[in-house]
Amino acid sequence: MAKNLLTINDLTKKDILDLIAFSNNFIDEDGNFRKEDLFPDKIVANVFCEPSTRTKMSFAVAAGNLGCNVLDFDVDTSSIQKGESIFETIDALNLMGVDLCVLRHPESVIRDLAEHLPKMVFINAGEGSISHPTQALLDMKTIIDHKSDLDGLKIVIVGDLDHSRVTSSFVEGVSNFDIDSLVFCGHPEMCQKYQNTDFGIYEPDIDKALKDADVVMTLRIQYERFEKDLNLDLDSYKSAYQLSTEKLGYAKGDAIIMHPGPVNYVEITESVYDSENSVIRQQIANGVAVRMAVLSRFLSS
Repeated sequence: MAKNLLTINDLTKKDILDLIAFSNNFIDEDGNFRKEDLFPDKIVANVFCEPSTRTKMSFAVAAGNLGCNVLDFDVDTSSIQKGESIFETIDALNLMGVDLCVLRHPESVIRDLAEHLPKMVFINAGEGSISHPTQALLDMKTIIDHKSDLDGLKIVIVGDLDHSRVTSSFVEGVSNFDIDSLVFCGHPEMCQKYQNTDFGIYEPDIDKALKDADVVMTLRIQYERFEKDLNLDLDSYKSAYQLSTEKLGYAKGDAIIMHPGPVNYVEITESVYDSENSVIRQQIANGVAVRMAVLSRFLSS
């Protein structure tokens, strides 16, 4: 396994399955997370230069459950506000003895940082619209929890795919498996990168896209892009692409509904979120277990 987790492509299929299997050890039979003081001598810094709740907090919980010392880096009160570069900031943490940096950043800087600071371990917690490897791992774990395997499944991804690091990492991850089909669906203005690919099918009609789906992954729609970039009407969009109970009827009866969060009920209705098919809340819990597995593996390497 690589020293750092910068993209899902740093992991082989065996690495992915091993990490998912390993993550199961951190959840007990009652569904609670095990607390094991495995790394009391390790310092983990959560450096989030973009907003986050689920990823940031689950990394903090995961590191705390493993006995690590956790630094919650607050970009708003840091020297970045005085003009310090991210390289100078992370180098300062490195000199203070931080062992592992969990980094979310709007730009592609993590690979350069990892090369610049070889003593520190880096985990990518979200890189622009490019990559989010631990989200892909927890998504694959959630699917395996419910479907036992990724092979043979029809997986549909609906939403603003062009701006989704969740999609790009998930596609990298599932490319290791023999899935039946991967279908991309959404407004053409939001799916330009996915209309002519050799790894999936673009279907703009959501009813057709959902036919016989095993897994439906919905993605957050950014309100601000409707007005600024797309010139689309929100109500018209919801009529065409919001996952409702009626539209869900085209998928298989036991299809699972996923969403990386936060959910703002543009992508799905509240009734779908609350339905028996929804595994969205389980994804959040799985994030802690997967990140405990990732931190354990990479702190040990």
